[in-house]
Amino acid sequence: MQKLFCACAPKAVFERCELQSGLLAKRCAACRGILLALPDYRNWRDRHFSELPAVEPASLPGRETPSRARACPSCGHFMARYRTGNAESFWLDFCPSCELVWLDDGEWETLEQGGLAPYLDVILSEAWQKRVQAQRAVSYRDDLLRVRFGEETLAEIRRIKTWLANRPNRRDILAFLAEP
Repeated sequence: MQKLFCACAPKAVFERCELQSGLLAKRCAACRGILLALPDYRNWRDRHFSELPAVEPASLPGRETPSRARACPSCGHFMARYRTGNAESFWLDFCPSCELVWLDDGEWETLEQGGLAPYLDVILSEAWQKRVQAQRAVSYRDDLLRVRFGEETLAEIRRIKTWLANRPNRRDILAFLAEP
């Protein structure tokens, strides 16, 4: 790996660290951010997790204000940003050309606590990102409906919707309800 640089300080020093037994990474001495090589991560994961159950995007706590896109500490190109779940403030930065993941201070520990540490490849996948986007759209819609109708009315609408879904004459009922 070539000389690394960090946006936090012009002459930031990267120290070798061990995130888990056998999982080596580099940590910026100034901001405590972690640079993790995806091939090293995959080797660690394959040694420690033979089979992983399917997992869905989760809301993980992050900073109150999401950071901006960052430059790759190795090549200098902008890193792609990936959501870990539907929380606004938890992103992973990834450089596809260098296969490096940047984790802000505390993010690896948050991934571990959320049970997502062995799923880094999954989080960086297009399928995961599409599921996160779909979850966020549903959450946004629910928030709008909650504001428009209130929690109690929204709960009743959902109850009626579930009831209607099981009726063979659903369309007739809806037509009747739509009449003036």
